[in-house]
Amino acid sequence: MDKKNMKDSAPGKTVSKESAPKKYTNYPTVIDHSTEVQKEWAPWVRQGLWDIKGYRVVKGPAGGGTIDESKKNLKEFMVIDRTEASLYSHSYGLVSPFFLGLLEGKLKGTKCPNCGTVYCPPRAHCWNPECRMTETEWIDMPLRGIIHTFTVQCLAAAPFEHILPFSLGWVQVEGADTAICTMLHIPYHDLFIGQKVNLKFRPKAERKGDLMDMYAVAVPGQKVPKWAVLQSDEKQLNRLDEATAATTEFIKKRYGLDNSKRGW
Repeated sequence: MDKKNMKDSAPGKTVSKESAPKKYTNYPTVIDHSTEVQKEWAPWVRQGLWDIKGYRVVKGPAGGGTIDESKKNLKEFMVIDRTEASLYSHSYGLVSPFFLGLLEGKLKGTKCPNCGTVYCPPRAHCWNPECRMTETEWIDMPLRGIIHTFTVQCLAAAPFEHILPFSLGWVQVEGADTAICTMLHIPYHDLFIGQKVNLKFRPKAERKGDLMDMYAVAVPGQKVPKWAVLQSDEKQLNRLDEATAATTEFIKKRYGLDNSKRGW
């Protein structure tokens, strides 16, 4: 395909990349890593527009009961092919310093000058009713905290499917009154609530100003406590082992990736 032109949804029509409308022309841009992206992607928005491009009629199982029972009751179903193309542009608004900080390998929070509540992730205004939406102040946060709660993911939305299985946790950063969601680069057999972690950043060239720029690793030398919920239930742990093994095999077949080798 010619990269300079891309077919529009109308037959025979082409869309030039240069025809993409330039955004943010009413105020000065301080940093621009967007214009070239707009040229490449904006024309694709016109490709889909949620139109139905085709359909097929298939026979499939219907009704309740077991799978084998439903296979005996085949009905015709219409399956449509509906296209979609989108490029989302949105502002981080008053919490932009937090995401700019991630690009620089820094973790920033906000603090209410009235009640002293520390928010990480940040809030531009205090949510304490007594403070009546007082504007908060930016502060630097330490790169350490504890796991408030966590989950082991064997299912995920399409953008994250290729990294399955993985653990996701809410980490209360030291000094914060709230918790922030982040990836846990910790084997799930070693995870427990209250575990101390250090926060790390992806290599600078890979950062995008996104929460995925940051992840947590365990502080060395910790032992899983006897009261840990996951490890104290052998049946539950065995089921999780089976689920993650099946997920790992699925990802290997679909993407050619062996995520079992990464160590978390």
